[in-house]
Order: sequence, then C-alpha cells, then structure tokens
Amino acid sequence: LMVSQLKQRTSDQAMLYLFFFFQAEDGIRDAQESRGLGDVYKRQIMDSLFAVQGKDFVIIATDSTVAWSVFRLKEEEDKIINLDDNKIMAMAGGAADRLQFGDYIQCNIHFKKFLFDRKLSTKEAANFTRYTMAQNLRKSPYQVNCMIAGIDNGEPSLYWADYLGTLQKVTKGAHGYAAMFVGGILDNFWREDLSFEEARKIVDYCINELNVRFLLNQRSFVIKVVDKNGIRVIS
Repeated sequence: LMVSQLKQRTSDQAMLYLFFFFQAEDGIRDAQESRGLGDVYKRQIMDSLFAVQGKDFVIIATDSTVAWSVFRLKEEEDKIINLDDNKIMAMAGGAADRLQFGDYIQCNIHFKKFLFDRKLSTKEAANFTRYTMAQNLRKSPYQVNCMIAGIDNGEPSLYWADYLGTLQKVTKGAHGYAAMFVGGILDNFWREDLSFEEARKIVDYCINELNVRFLLNQRSFVIKVVDKNGIRVIS
C-alpha cells in the first residue's frame, strides 16, 4: 500500500533536488564571501620544521625560505623565536600569522614572568600556547603549527602543537612538508640517550632527504639548540 501511494505521489508532482557544494579551507573561519578555489592553493604553506630531543638538549631545524604561491620572497627568515633564555618555539605557517602569533606568545610569557615572579616551565608555556590557539580557533584562527622546546632543571622537553589547538609531548616530530619525508628517519635513528653529535647527524640526514626527495629546493636551514647553557645557533 505504501509503495503504491509513493508511486502515485511521484507521478502526480515533480520533485526538485538542489545540491550545494562548498570549498573548505584550512581552519574554522567566520562567515565570509568565498574567495574561490584559486585562493586556497595560493595560501598553501611550504615550510619544513622538525625537532629531536636528546638526553640533555633539544635541537630544532627549520627552513629559512618565505614563499607565496610560486614565488620565493626571502631566504634568510628565522622561524625559531626565543621565548626566554631556555625555551624556543619554531613555527610553520603564513608569515603574517607567524609574526603575530609568535610575538603574542613571546610577550605574554615575559609578562607572566613578572606577574608570577618566576619563569614559566616549558609545560606551562606549551599549554598557554595551546590555550591561545584554541581560544582563537572559532574567532580568527592562527594558521600556525609549532614545536616548543625547553630545559627545566636540566631536563629537556619537546611539545608538538598544531593550528587546531592540539598539544602533545613528544621526543621528536615534524611539521609542514617535512612531516611527509623525515618521519621514518626520526623513528629509525632516535633513542633515549641520544648525544648531541648523533642528533646533529639525524638533522643532517633529514635535510639531505628533503634536498633529494622534495620537489621544492629549500636551500638553507636554521638550526638551534637549547640546553643547560641556554640557546645557541649552530647553523
């Protein structure tokens, strides 16, 4: 009976179906007029960032190229900022978001040092960074992925965070296009009592892998180390 009624209904009236397709972009944004598919491709970020934790240090490497669409704009960009004298944060993302977000986190960590009369631990700095990212996610999200490293009472720590506000304590990790190439190298060569010389070799292996396998030519990298003696640039 129901089938016959359905057939009678469909024969008596025409049915019109409308399908809507939406182009999604990275992140969650406020409602706005679509800028078209081409703008999404122009905004793809071509950064490479990876880090390794050793027995008493953390080493972070990033490419130093600033690119937009198919253009190389700059080759001397330092994408690793000093949060204080024993913490660093490396970022992958659009140049404007990197600068704005990095300055905001850096200034607020300095402010909290005076507010609480002590330096934040690396864990506290990482959780503040995650909170800031998540708080802005549904307002004006930062298109920034980052890795935060530091030394607390002689113990190294490394945190992986992405633009969605995800935070994870890790011993090695990568962001950007580097994550597609260097994961196997980091897994194969990392161990708990990693020495500085061994970690530096791992970084060299990762850079060589990107030079050989990656379609783009990232000519130069910035490498920084944080340990009990502070922060220093090794390349």
